[in-house]
Amino acid sequence: MLRAIFISTRPLTLLGQLASESAANAPNPHTVQSIWSRASAPWRESSRLIPDNRHPMTSQTARLYSTEGVVLRHFNLGEADRIITLLTPGRGILRAVARGARKPKSKLGGQLDLMRHVSISARTGRNLDSISQAETVESFPALRNDLDLLSRGLYLCELTEKFAVEDAPAAGMFRMLVDGLAHLEQSGAPDLFLRWYEMRLLYLNGFQPQIQRCVDCDEELEPENHTYSPARGGIACPNCRPTGSDRLLPASVATIKLLRYLRRANWEELDRLKVSDDDRRQTERILREHVQFVTDRSIRSAAFMDEVRSQTAANGKPRPG
Repeated sequence: MLRAIFISTRPLTLLGQLASESAANAPNPHTVQSIWSRASAPWRESSRLIPDNRHPMTSQTARLYSTEGVVLRHFNLGEADRIITLLTPGRGILRAVARGARKPKSKLGGQLDLMRHVSISARTGRNLDSISQAETVESFPALRNDLDLLSRGLYLCELTEKFAVEDAPAAGMFRMLVDGLAHLEQSGAPDLFLRWYEMRLLYLNGFQPQIQRCVDCDEELEPENHTYSPARGGIACPNCRPTGSDRLLPASVATIKLLRYLRRANWEELDRLKVSDDDRRQTERILREHVQFVTDRSIRSAAFMDEVRSQTAANGKPRPG
């Protein structure tokens, strides 16, 4: 079963927990690393070896290196430190400690906020690497000044982390996240963009849903209403409609067309796309269920995003696409 590849993470319930949850184990690197090593160009990182006189490491040396990264999450450690989780192009998921980052005059603290694209210098440690310097490359200010966009940005970060692994090159995924956060700042259809991002991330990792043929009989789907089965990983025709305990979701003709369009379209085309609310909701449910089944864990920041969206609608503001 595909979802057996992944190891689940602790739930996130509130925005504060999104920023403070400890990082979980990542997917099996032997599965996902091979995909990204083919899909991603190598990323250069500068490094040099020097002795570390502060720690009694008999036959080892401490390694200084620099890399770019996007801050996915952080949580407090001790009285003044903070553990940072980043997505980097050359190392995949990187967890490192920023010592003194919570002190009022710390130069690191402000540079290592959530969703920041940063450049860091770090030292390899026995258990955790240690960040010595950090500089912001892009802070994505529009995401921080709008709660709707902030919730969507946090969702992108958590979603991407589900498919990244430690010590595995992830240049393609890193570039996709950086460009995605930048596009989200000015997108006229942020919800459709999230659906595009989900579909593209699933495709690049080899877990895209089957939306062209029936997952059971392999016949090409006729232009009629069908059902989606997360357990089977795609659309089932009426003749093969699963029975029993399988969770099924409706998949109308328009929804299937939208899923196919998202698979082949560029994100620049999404702002011009007209989609009904029913088709938008149906597509969102299908892709969320698919991601949850593949990763064996729901994206918990989705609950915060939904709550913000509901509050926005309750206040009479138009819902963006």
